[in-house]
Amino acid sequence: MGVERLRAGEWLAAAGGVALLVSLFLPWYGLLGADVSGFEALSVIDLLLVLLALLALALAVLQATQNTPAMPVAAGVLTATFGKIGALLVLFRIIVEPESSALEVEIGAWVALAATVAITAGGWLSLMNEHVRGLPPDIEPELRPTPAA
Repeated sequence: MGVERLRAGEWLAAAGGVALLVSLFLPWYGLLGADVSGFEALSVIDLLLVLLALLALALAVLQATQNTPAMPVAAGVLTATFGKIGALLVLFRIIVEPESSALEVEIGAWVALAATVAITAGGWLSLMNEHVRGLPPDIEPELRPTPAA
């Protein structure tokens, strides 16, 4: 496992994954001093966000451990795609509060929104950067003239 192989995209996605997991334990909604965490307030979305956070962490692990680009690229595509969906889900829960309009949106929801945006950006950055530190450069092909027919 080579941590030196991680690029900015993988670091950003992994940090977003950790922040997303932490945000689910923070208060998302509050009403008269009673706070409700993400796990308490969300029914299915919290499980989807946990899976998204694990996918973001898997992107970093795959980039650090795999010698071929197939698995990290696939994880990058999935991270960027599902990161957008996660950001839309969190934004929906910020705009449409559950059960009562008297609830106030707390810090956990905003941390989750920032984390899903970071996961999405990390997935895109991972896909855009093809250079991997710690691997030798590709061998240049030998250029030969076209044979005469």
